[in-house]
Amino acid sequence: MRVRRSGCVGLALGALLLTGGCAASPAPAPSVTAGATPMPSAGVAPAGPEVPAEPEVPAEPEVLMEIVQLRGDVASGHIELRVTNGSDASLRVVRATYASSRWSAPMVREDEAVIPPGQRRNLRLQLPEPTCDRRAPIEHLATLELTDGTVLEQQPADPLDQLERLGQEICDLRLFEEAVAQLTWLEPSIPADGSGPAVLRLHVVPAQQPGEQRGWIGALTATVLLTPVDASGTRVEDLPLDLTIERGDAATVLEMPLEPGRCDPHAIAEDKQGTIFRLLAMMGGEPVELVLPSPDAQREALLDWAVARCAAEP
Repeated sequence: MRVRRSGCVGLALGALLLTGGCAASPAPAPSVTAGATPMPSAGVAPAGPEVPAEPEVPAEPEVLMEIVQLRGDVASGHIELRVTNGSDASLRVVRATYASSRWSAPMVREDEAVIPPGQRRNLRLQLPEPTCDRRAPIEHLATLELTDGTVLEQQPADPLDQLERLGQEICDLRLFEEAVAQLTWLEPSIPADGSGPAVLRLHVVPAQQPGEQRGWIGALTATVLLTPVDASGTRVEDLPLDLTIERGDAATVLEMPLEPGRCDPHAIAEDKQGTIFRLLAMMGGEPVELVLPSPDAQREALLDWAVARCAAEP
């Protein structure tokens, strides 16, 4: 702090003060009232206990974690741990984990991923078996381990409102197969040269143990790529099947012919859900949608056939 000094200060500290001129008369000492606390001198801070300085806490990186399932994740059984790095330094992730009460085991990814400042990356995780327990609210936690040993934990957000539905289709199919009938894809009839429709074949084996549970398979619905056809060869959005299932019934095979619903090459080449089939059904008097992904061999055969079939059509 700058202090301005008067021009009448003596040249040496030991010199006597001269009367008159710049010398000032000494001020009388202030009176102190009995019992009063003397005021501290100007410029002197009152004594008091020292307050220790708070230690500096390093700020954690500003990271947002979210759980999403993209279209390409459905058939393969994956989800994405989406990480947005809002800090000013890169994140080097060596291990990512997501644990949820909806799934039977934690999901772990140990591939290194670098997320630059201001960028977002999706870390793909393989789904385990669902717990199929929807009675309690979901409890979940995502964890990132960084190369420097930092561990970030967060309850991830649900931007697409998917968490409560993830795994529900698997649980519905599992319950139907336990209570009503096992459903298994058989070898389909797919002409590789595209000379005719592809025919799916679904093996239905009713439960044999005694019980009152019964079911019904009503229709096969069209996918984004493939459309069922009726006995006359007409494309329909829903192919009626009308199969009532009683316990102890004999096994049966449902045959479901298909035609391409669209022939634009990129739709076939970039297909993600066109070979995931849905059956409209009933179980215990309640409607249920049964989701049946195609096995890999059936999926590849259907996509190759769709290309050939589209080329054969006028």
